[in-house]
Amino acid sequence: MTKNDKYKPTVAEKKLLEVLINPENFGKTVTEICNLAGISRNKYYQALEKEEFSNLVNETTMDLVTAKAGSVLNAAYKYAMKEKGFQDRKMILTIAGIYVDKTQTELSGGIEVSNPYENLTEEELRKLASRDG
Repeated sequence: MTKNDKYKPTVAEKKLLEVLINPENFGKTVTEICNLAGISRNKYYQALEKEEFSNLVNETTMDLVTAKAGSVLNAAYKYAMKEKGFQDRKMILTIAGIYVDKTQTELSGGIEVSNPYENLTEEELRKLASRDG
């Protein structure tokens, strides 16, 4: 599908999209979402089975979250000055792709480091050091 040939949702899908992207509806049951959208459960499942519709829901949600990222950062800064806790804002920033948890990487195996001066005597090291200075 090209940019000029964008997916055009049906009337029922548009209603469903509006309900799905509304944060107040997060966690509601399929029945509650269908009632809010004024569609049947059958229409709900038909819409979500369409890859184009699922992509539209995901893209629209990401656009909304990303658009609000600046406000989230400002709110986080103001809140951090007064209160502790950050998980709600961290979740939004993670979804928007702005925040990534720090990870720790463990390496196995060994690293061999060779010391080119290990066989030199103290006198030889002193001579070498005096020449470099």
